[in-house]
Amino acid sequence: MQTESRSAVSNGKISIPGRGDLTAGGPMKLALTVIALLAATGRAAAQAPQSPQRIVGDRISGSMQIDARSQETSDTATLTFQDRNGGPVYTIDFIARHPLQGPVASPGVVDIVVTQHPVEDDAPEMMLRVDGESVPVVTRLHSRRSVVATVSLAEFDRISRAGVVVDRSFGTELELGPGQVRMLRLTADRWLGRVR
Repeated sequence: MQTESRSAVSNGKISIPGRGDLTAGGPMKLALTVIALLAATGRAAAQAPQSPQRIVGDRISGSMQIDARSQETSDTATLTFQDRNGGPVYTIDFIARHPLQGPVASPGVVDIVVTQHPVEDDAPEMMLRVDGESVPVVTRLHSRRSVVATVSLAEFDRISRAGVVVDRSFGTELELGPGQVRMLRLTADRWLGRVR
């Protein structure tokens, strides 16, 4: 024989067999209020997505590698973004290859490499144990977290002429600072052969 255990609602009371009655004015009102608040908070959190952190860059550097055999140059402009709160450092490298004594050939391309340099990468940890004894080792980082995109030389020129440039990678927005934009324009002029 089966017995039914049902709750009954009547005159603002919920009767639960073996548990007693909850009235609308007592613990039931408190429980309903808490449930309503939790539901509202959950909806608000779902509707308001977390905005990404934005870091404005403040440094630019460059490097050039020359291949004497092919008479080609690999030219890199590096923009650096440092979080003031001690978070990771980000870099954006713009890389073009061109003849040693000339601009980037048309239609040329520019590689854009965005790299996240976590703080813990400054001193990577590694421990080697051999037969139960620690062996001292000097560590160095082998790879970093990077993404790469290739754009046409014309698109790079458009990027360098923009008023505001913001890259979004690794959940962070990297906004080129005014000095970085000016230097990127000069780099584009050099790579396109507009200045010597």
